[in-house]
Amino acid sequence: MPKPTTPFTFADNLFGTGDIKVLNYALALEAAEADLYVQALARLTGGGTASSGGAITGLGIAATEPDVQYLQQFGRIEREHRDFLIGALGAQAITATGRPLERATFDFGINALDRRGVVDLIRTVELTGTQAYLGAIPFFVTNQFLAVAGGIQATEARHTTAVTIVQNVLFNERLPTAPLRPDNNGIDRTLTPDQVLAVVSGPNGFIVLP
Repeated sequence: MPKPTTPFTFADNLFGTGDIKVLNYALALEAAEADLYVQALARLTGGGTASSGGAITGLGIAATEPDVQYLQQFGRIEREHRDFLIGALGAQAITATGRPLERATFDFGINALDRRGVVDLIRTVELTGTQAYLGAIPFFVTNQFLAVAGGIQATEARHTTAVTIVQNVLFNERLPTAPLRPDNNGIDRTLTPDQVLAVVSGPNGFIVLP
């Protein structure tokens, strides 16, 4: 199955208008995150099968290790985010029958990553998710879904911090656990939908279309 030849754009590739389009943008990200956690957990532990059907080779990391424990917990939460958005959008969901991400799968190149690479990918995706939700706020037409979006964004931020701490402990790194940059007043930066879609879709992205 091919990856899109060009990245998605917020205007052209996400179904719906107004708040529905923003929610479908969020759903596209949550669907990718939920699948990433399944693949990452399989890679760290005993292996498994990717959504595309490919085999994932396990690294045999014990279930008691902190990265495995967090992946188990956070993966469940990301699936809940995805399923909540699917339920809220119903037939208008970007993953529904006839919509752009129907039967889409996700390729993270997980078999090429060692333990450190898996944890770093999780941290990068969670940080991107945090910035993506902040960057999507101006695109809401009404205030109806702002509280929900804010709640999910806060969860993504907590995930980012927790995974960063795990990465620092396991691999003796010094990654910042909060937005401490003096040039941004300690405030998380934002990414626009098109900036995020340029990373997660297209020939170098994660989304694979049937």
